Amino acid sequence: MGAGSGGTRNIGGNSKIHIELEQELSQLHKKEAGLVTSSCFVANQATLIGLSKVLPNLIYISDEKNHASLIEGIRNSQCSKVIFKHNNISDLEEKLKRIPYE
Repeated sequence: MGAGSGGTRNIGGNSKIHIELEQELSQLHKKEAGLVTSSCFVANQATLIGLSKVLPNLIYISDEKNHASLIEGIRNSQCSKVIFKHNNISDLEEKLKRIPYE
């Protein structure tokens, strides 16, 4: 059926079931469309890359120990990024002050 943990839909294939599920979810949530991904990893990547396409001059601010899916999504988005020390509010505040506010 092209579904399972063996890979993403662009590898494993798209099927009528995927499309029907997305349509049903969009109707259930009263949204224009739905998107089902094979994992949270893929969902995080797709979200960060997608945001980069619709928000000009986006800068990602990320904890250095974020989950790999977020790190990869930020990298693949090709946006500017600011990485702060893990759970270090002082470092975060210092780096936020350096970002120009438009």
